[in-house]
Amino acid sequence: MSKIKFGTGGFRAVIGEEFNKENVQKICQAMANIMKAKNFKKEICIGYDYRFMSENFAVWCAEVFAGNDVKVELFDCATSTPVVMHATKLKENDFGLMVTASHNPYIYNGIKAFVKEGKDASAAETGEIEREMDKVVEIRSVDFNEAFGNMIVHANYMESYINNIVKLLDIESAAEQLNIVYDAKCGSTVEEIDMLSQKIGNSNYEIINNKRDAFFGFEVPAPSANNIAKLTETVKKNKADIGFALDADGDRLAVVDEEGNYIDNNYLLAIAYYFFVKYCGKKGGSVKNVATSNLLNAVTEKLGNICYEVPVGFKYVSAALIENNAVVGGESSGGLAVDGHIWGKDSLLAIAICIKAMSVMKKPFSQILKEVKDFVGGYEKVIFDKQYSYTKQQKEFIDKVIFEDRLTPEHRYDLADVAYQDYVKVYYKNGNWSLIRFSGTEPILRIFVEADSQDECNAMIKDWEALLNI
Repeated sequence: MSKIKFGTGGFRAVIGEEFNKENVQKICQAMANIMKAKNFKKEICIGYDYRFMSENFAVWCAEVFAGNDVKVELFDCATSTPVVMHATKLKENDFGLMVTASHNPYIYNGIKAFVKEGKDASAAETGEIEREMDKVVEIRSVDFNEAFGNMIVHANYMESYINNIVKLLDIESAAEQLNIVYDAKCGSTVEEIDMLSQKIGNSNYEIINNKRDAFFGFEVPAPSANNIAKLTETVKKNKADIGFALDADGDRLAVVDEEGNYIDNNYLLAIAYYFFVKYCGKKGGSVKNVATSNLLNAVTEKLGNICYEVPVGFKYVSAALIENNAVVGGESSGGLAVDGHIWGKDSLLAIAICIKAMSVMKKPFSQILKEVKDFVGGYEKVIFDKQYSYTKQQKEFIDKVIFEDRLTPEHRYDLADVAYQDYVKVYYKNGNWSLIRFSGTEPILRIFVEADSQDECNAMIKDWEALLNI
């Protein structure tokens, strides 16, 4: 059996292979051991999504914590990851846990671990869990029916979570006149969408893909440009003002404007920062990961602040947000966070920010994006990414080429820098860049590029493909 590893978004594996009852309970036993050794609060909130058997795995997790004298608040229905993070923060617990594989294909499930303040567990903290798992020789658990009502109780923090968003952004009645379409991707956010709509006075909305389907219609439950055809079609048919697609556990987002155009998530982050500073008077810089467009850099610097760049993984974004007192932080994958809410990416928060911006700026979303780009002199760079599956032999070859030999394609522009971490990023003096990394949550290789045209993006991608024989 291979060693259980936490990636950028928790532990994820194929159901029935590494994701099984034994491994999941071993993770929980390790967390319980750490709680005891460090005298942590003996209480934990456990949530789960609509993936295959997620509710069963959540019960098996609860049984282990209860068997270790940790009181469990188990959600009474499927929920989103941000709600469980909110519950962890609200209850001032040292640990929280969510059964989900987020946007990964239906054959996967996973565990996301949270720490105090509702943050994603850091690499050091997940490393500690991994080391503790190696020491586990006994799983202490108690039967759910025996523990229920005492060490295990049902709970639900959805309304508290929604109320916090509404209060933070002051958006009561902000969407009364809007016509909105949501794509829930057969995930666990439908009840939260309904609740948010009610709280902000919006009754003119439609939710597509709103029924549980553990196979997600045999599509990847990710809100990406190539996975929103039905949302785009419904926005046009309904003559809606805006459309939102969420991933299966509610921490990623895609936006379609009133014309049916996909608004790249890179631009969404820049819009949020611009709105908060320019229209709401917020002060401070921004945070993005290394795979995110330089549009945020341009907007942040034009407003006299610093854009901080961090590795991929929202734990790095949240840490930089806190350390630098930044206004907003996020990723190109569609997640963002702000102070006053949870320190994790959150699609409902991002939706609320979009609605608030439309209400305050009194513009269609396409014009809001235009205003942001015009603010920095008309940002025209194109960001593009491509992903690849690989064999074990291919991965060994790629690792050698880029990390051991430190080879990069021949440079098309004047070189500014090359950064090495769990990725390689090549920076050019003209603002173009390319990045290559293995996903931390699924077996794929990703190449990201940003350049002055799509043709240049394609050429940079081909350069990497030629170097790596992919």
